[in-house]
Amino acid sequence: MKIYQLNVSNIEQSCFELWFSAMSEERKQSVSQMKNEQKRKLRIAADALCRKAVAEFCGVEQSEIVFEHTEKGKPYAKNLPVHFSISHSGDIVICAVSDCEIGIDVEKIRSINPRTAERFATESEKEHIAKSENGFFEIWTLKEAYFKCIGTGLGSDIKDVSFNIDNGCIACSEKGFHFFFYETEKNYICSVCKKSAHI
Repeated sequence: MKIYQLNVSNIEQSCFELWFSAMSEERKQSVSQMKNEQKRKLRIAADALCRKAVAEFCGVEQSEIVFEHTEKGKPYAKNLPVHFSISHSGDIVICAVSDCEIGIDVEKIRSINPRTAERFATESEKEHIAKSENGFFEIWTLKEAYFKCIGTGLGSDIKDVSFNIDNGCIACSEKGFHFFFYETEKNYICSVCKKSAHI
């Protein structure tokens, strides 16, 4: 497994133009319709970072990579033996590549209405959120990473999966997965979920 990251605030405009030119026509059209410049930059950088990560992991040229999506929307690289997951928030774009299923999520720490936790957190998770400075984003990113790993995306079953965090050790109600917090830039929380059979 390897993790790559970019801070878009450090990237020259010419790089975004070059990366955009390498995107598929479908992705170009999607990005062109985005009105928010920051979100466009993040989407372009995510495509470029993912392409670089997959190319290095598989030993192929970036131009050979074709990204497609499963029926449930999980992206994959056509005909290549690699699993990857991508996330972005604030100025950060992050990508994890592995030989088995993987999920990653990053969130910029910001002010959140505490009631928001009611929508996704179990009672024990809400206790962690209440007593931990970054508990909200720890639980949220862990759940995002898990559902990205299994390829379904967040849904109504979000409370069916629960986490317990004790002195940095993460326990999950779902067995067969390994979780950890990845240290990224200050004021960001990043969680990774990987199928434990291949660790």
